[in-house]
Amino acid sequence: MQSTSAGSIGKIDLYHSLESICSERVRITLHEKGIDGWVSHVIRLFEDEQFDPEYMRLNPKAQVPTLVHNGNVVRESSIICDYLDRIGSSLPLKPGDSWKRARMQEWIKFSDETLYQSVSSFSFSSVFRDRLLSKSEEARETHFRKQTDLERTHRQRSCVFLGTASPYVLRAVAAWEKMTSDMDKELDSHGPWLLGEQFSLAEIALAPFFKRISELQYLQIFIEDRPHVADWWQRVQQRPAYIAAGVTCGPQELPAYIEAGRKYGPAIRELREQYRADPYGCGKRYK
Repeated sequence: MQSTSAGSIGKIDLYHSLESICSERVRITLHEKGIDGWVSHVIRLFEDEQFDPEYMRLNPKAQVPTLVHNGNVVRESSIICDYLDRIGSSLPLKPGDSWKRARMQEWIKFSDETLYQSVSSFSFSSVFRDRLLSKSEEARETHFRKQTDLERTHRQRSCVFLGTASPYVLRAVAAWEKMTSDMDKELDSHGPWLLGEQFSLAEIALAPFFKRISELQYLQIFIEDRPHVADWWQRVQQRPAYIAAGVTCGPQELPAYIEAGRKYGPAIRELREQYRADPYGCGKRYK
């Protein structure tokens, strides 16, 4: 793979979190494009550094990642990944064919609009639920009040207080069931990657989400009967850029994820079975 020095394309500063899914997308892209020499600024989410006024001048939503290229700010992970693909000189991560590019954008749109919310729902109804419920009411409310997005706050509250009985969790199950079913058919017809022979930004958009629910012990529930998705996931994890990007919740967090998966996994499996048996009727309890 051809390497591109950040110096040859100007200065690149990446403000990111080591355990952030969206940050992982950008780091994979940097490594896939062979862009080195970029400056890392780690934002510690669990220490609320994303709410620092200086950082919020770069990202008013208090979210990571944020890329600064030659003084110009680029936000939102999927936009950053596309931007890096444009400025990097290595092999392109977008197909030249217009129809394939449209399909790639569909996968990315789905991951941005649905997968983020679904993984958040899985996390806040399990590992983060246990963590927040162990805190005082005042500490919990402090956490919720710091959120900058009302929908995110409502989702987190529902998942924390209702656990897997939250309607957001059923939505998450439905999203993963449909996506992995669609992926298995697509890969069977056009593999080894979602766009055929070319590894693309579609894989990069999806991979960190797969890793997170894998760490939560939920992924196997959705792919145990989908061999093409399982094979695709193995191929993704073997890519040098994926390995170099350090895609993981982190060694300190992993035991809590595994324990939460053991605790809440059976309920997720049951929800999946209910959804598959009656996709519309299984939601009647949410009135």
